[in-house]
Amino acid sequence: MKALEKLFELRRSLDTYERDMGFDQLSEVEKSVLEFIMYTKGANITAITKDQYFAKYSLSTIKRAVGVLLSEEIISATQSNADRRAMVLAYNR
Repeated sequence: MKALEKLFELRRSLDTYERDMGFDQLSEVEKSVLEFIMYTKGANITAITKDQYFAKYSLSTIKRAVGVLLSEEIISATQSNADRRAMVLAYNR
């Protein structure tokens, strides 16, 4: 029972942080993708899909989340110098 109480405390804290940062309007997958991009230097869609956490999401769901973040100008995409086919995703704010 203590573990569940601690888990709820963590969820409440996370909700507060997300609200303070203005990310509370995003879906859970959009928040997760954003957090991955912020955490991973040189992040791209391929890197997101290869991370074990995102195994539960389809490629189209991840692409849709990236699209929302791009359209809201929360992240930006620039062409990779190493692989011209890849777009490097970065946090804008």
